[in-house]
Amino acid sequence: MCSVQSVMSVRTGRMKLWLSIVACVILALAEANGISYTEFQLYVLRPKTRDQLKELHELAKEIDLDFWDTPRVKRDVRVMVSFSDGSKFEQALDRHDFDYDYVVGNVQQILDKERKSNSEYYQRTKRDSNSRSTIDFNHYWELDEIYDYLDEMAAASPMVDVFEIGKTRQGRPIKAVTISPTGKVTLDRPVVFMDAGIHAREWVGHMSVMYMFHEFVEHPELYQEQLSKTDYVIIPVLNPDGYVYTHTANRLWRKNRVQNNLLCAGVDLNRNFPYAWAYTSNGCTNTFAGTEPASEPETKAMTELMDKYKSAMVTYIAVHTSGEMILWPWGYKFEHCANGEEHDTLGKKARDAIVSAGGREWEVGNSADVLYIASGATDDYAYHTGARLAYTIELTGGGLHGFDLPPSELEKAVREAFEIYKTFGANAGTLPLPTPSA
Repeated sequence: MCSVQSVMSVRTGRMKLWLSIVACVILALAEANGISYTEFQLYVLRPKTRDQLKELHELAKEIDLDFWDTPRVKRDVRVMVSFSDGSKFEQALDRHDFDYDYVVGNVQQILDKERKSNSEYYQRTKRDSNSRSTIDFNHYWELDEIYDYLDEMAAASPMVDVFEIGKTRQGRPIKAVTISPTGKVTLDRPVVFMDAGIHAREWVGHMSVMYMFHEFVEHPELYQEQLSKTDYVIIPVLNPDGYVYTHTANRLWRKNRVQNNLLCAGVDLNRNFPYAWAYTSNGCTNTFAGTEPASEPETKAMTELMDKYKSAMVTYIAVHTSGEMILWPWGYKFEHCANGEEHDTLGKKARDAIVSAGGREWEVGNSADVLYIASGATDDYAYHTGARLAYTIELTGGGLHGFDLPPSELEKAVREAFEIYKTFGANAGTLPLPTPSA
């Protein structure tokens, strides 16, 4: 005969099972139908002091704030907030004497406009898979377009090698590409190592790296001197699952797509690298660092690739948006890296190249000084691993638009980024290979 306790235990178990099923169904429906931001609003504010910047980060612990720019002193930062948190957010801003403007009352309208513009242009110019004649940088490429183009160029150009370095949680390949006049990176010439798309919603970053790839491989005669001295190792889409998700369900998704628990998914891969990693407890936040250092397959794939090429890796570039910044280590503490002056000088040279090409003057500086302390990031890891120079680039966001830069402004943005990549690449070709560690 069953005891009362055993009956209750069975009922409790069934209830937990049903709750799990219901939660999974809700998540599946949300992903199938896409995420709507009709109940979110956008603000622009300007922290005037370090104390205000600190208050803003403290406020982010109480209210779910989605920063479209990296907060910094005396610079505009776009912040997305839900309607339900709007009053509390405004009260806090008033209490701490922030200057701010209420900009958009329905963020989904911005995203719909971008999606429509990108889709219309893509349909007008959709290219024949057997022809490269209509490759363009006036629409955002989806993952299949990026991978198809890499494979196509690997077959067409002796300079290019494309290979898989791992698989994501959802089974998608993570691809890397090398560019070298010899066809293979043989570690006897300086290497520039680059990655883009670690944050899924930062589409301009993906496209800027693809623009560089396109220029170097389709028009090598224009960059012969640079390519003769420097090899490139590139991960154009470090976060494929997240990138696909931004195109199919949630345009503003940032993390990868690992399921942390019944309600929350994703690890911020730029907090997951195994140097100066810091534990964060809430798996639902945009900056969740994972359960342990290098817990994610994307992180492992990149660290293993970096280890393969570190004996020749003189320069590392992490590509992000938005903010128009060129940043260098350290980012996890208020201390400059040993050759901070060298980083700063080259960063300012790249900034000047952007200005000469008609762009705005970007900010150059140490990551922690310009922004805030962040642990487990890629540039700190790369510098610790042995790269002589390691940068995080925050590309242009273009006025009101951050991650949703209109396709009509994309080509200008990627051309500006190319000025940085050319400057860093030309400099890399003048540097000695790293000295092997004892």
